[in-house]
Amino acid sequence: MDAVLERALVHGVRPLLHARTVSANWPSALVQSLRLAAVQHAMFELRHQQNLSHTLAELDTAGIQPVLVKGTALAYSVYSDPALRSRGDTDLLVAAHDKERTEHILLALGYERAPGVSGEFVSYQASYGRRTAQGESHTLDLHWKINNSELLSRLFTYEELRRDAQPLPALCPQALGASRIHALLLACMHRATHKQNPYYVGGKAQHAADRQIWLYDIHVLASGFNSDEWSEYSRLAGQKGLRATCLEGMLLAQKCFHTVYPLNLLAAFAKPGPIEAPTCYLNGSRLRQQWMDFAALGGFARQLQWLRELFLPPRAYMRSKYPDRPISWLPWLYLRRAADGLAKRLGRNNFGS
Repeated sequence: MDAVLERALVHGVRPLLHARTVSANWPSALVQSLRLAAVQHAMFELRHQQNLSHTLAELDTAGIQPVLVKGTALAYSVYSDPALRSRGDTDLLVAAHDKERTEHILLALGYERAPGVSGEFVSYQASYGRRTAQGESHTLDLHWKINNSELLSRLFTYEELRRDAQPLPALCPQALGASRIHALLLACMHRATHKQNPYYVGGKAQHAADRQIWLYDIHVLASGFNSDEWSEYSRLAGQKGLRATCLEGMLLAQKCFHTVYPLNLLAAFAKPGPIEAPTCYLNGSRLRQQWMDFAALGGFARQLQWLRELFLPPRAYMRSKYPDRPISWLPWLYLRRAADGLAKRLGRNNFGS
């Protein structure tokens, strides 16, 4: 039983499993454990909604309209109950020119910025956490580009997602989420990014791109599409160079949940065609991805700055990473961080795809 609960947690599907216990002949102890987890998550979801609604209202008052993407946007648009979509944070995409004002508002609301590598090119997001009087932590991931990858970040702009964004009245009057078409494209791309990038559950790194909750996102999104949406989705997938990536995610979801797709769409996506740079990137090793991001910067000055940001992060980040080391060790700590990162990448990757 413990192994089932642990795997359900790692795959983010405890609430979904609990919803199936009505018709499942499972051990009573497992059903009770799932029920307890689902109730706890539902209570947290209610408080997270209240916290997020207040935050979005304050941003709206300042004229800032974030577009919610991934888990929270899906929870309040395509899931029958937002508490069924477990997640550790809420992702907000804002216009690049609104980044500093958004950060100022979040800090004024009591959020604290988590330590992290920062710079003009090395990162396009920052994490902010707010701890309530009850001891709960509510985390927002603020994005000013859709992805930290230089290559992938150019696929979807804030302006593009904002133009087609849909209201999320179940969350609050000010909430906007990516359209269903954009959401499905992003869901397939997001799953593929975790072929190399870990995700964390309970502070423990997990390395897998077949997480069930991501595949269920694809399933529940696709199940609501009409013919016009499939047509536009197909056009955009080709335009963005994501046809192979989308096909892979869709077929994995179909294998798990028997998702139904238009046969002509699957045939079109499977048809050989030009090499897609985003798909090559997502299927590549970590070192290959970094090389492609480096090349995508285009220009020696930008590339040099990216290298500086990658290998020489701010002192505040280094102090948070090595809190027990004296400041006089800082040059050696930079070398240690670079050596550790290189060893990790060489141990897990090569330049092949």
